[in-house]
Amino acid sequence: MFTIIPAIDLLDGNVVRLTQGDYARVSYYDYTPAELAQYYEKQGAQRIHIVDLNGAKDGKLVNELAIRSIRSSVSCELELGGGIRNLKTADQLRSLGINYMVLGSLLTKNFEMAQSIITEHPNCVIAGLDFKDGQLAVEGWTESSVTPLSTLLSMLEKLPIESIISTEVSKDGMMSGPDIPGLTALCKATTIPVIASGGVSSASDIAALKRLCPEGLTGCVIGKAILSGDINLSDIWNSNER
Repeated sequence: MFTIIPAIDLLDGNVVRLTQGDYARVSYYDYTPAELAQYYEKQGAQRIHIVDLNGAKDGKLVNELAIRSIRSSVSCELELGGGIRNLKTADQLRSLGINYMVLGSLLTKNFEMAQSIITEHPNCVIAGLDFKDGQLAVEGWTESSVTPLSTLLSMLEKLPIESIISTEVSKDGMMSGPDIPGLTALCKATTIPVIASGGVSSASDIAALKRLCPEGLTGCVIGKAILSGDINLSDIWNSNER
């Protein structure tokens, strides 16, 4: 089963998209977070990917009101990343009805805390691995990690992780196609299911990703291509079910 997961990025309570992870290159959209979530669910979404961009940069949950509005508006699964730095925030998000939490920077900044969150919420945590110029990127994509990927994957393999979301920052928001070589290498390097993010802009991109299913790729996150109208969700899901 290949899962297509539409995305909602939040900045100061607004629906936005960044280009290549650059907070100075922001596109704003007229949808409220709740309206966009409802649209996705009506089109057939079974899971929605949410990013608290303020939280990713500031290291704390910022867009709680928008997140609450999304949760109260839809019944599908929600996964959320950005600003999850301690067990208290993780517990808070679960109490709000967030099904999966995406840990990114914490995995390399404070793995002991990340491990505590993962073991406290087994199979409810997704490892968010962001890559920039071949290096792991952290703190809202503003820094490079010093932890080697192989070391991090080895540690994650021992924990009850739900999946890995892999984002190539240079592809994010560019609609230039996914990083197939990078995704292939990552899938071969781990037994954890991998979800692709960044660059998906067409049905042919999705078809290319689906060819990696035997390697362990289980889905993809799509944001800008939906908001720009380049991808029609109902058409994509209909073809995905065939």
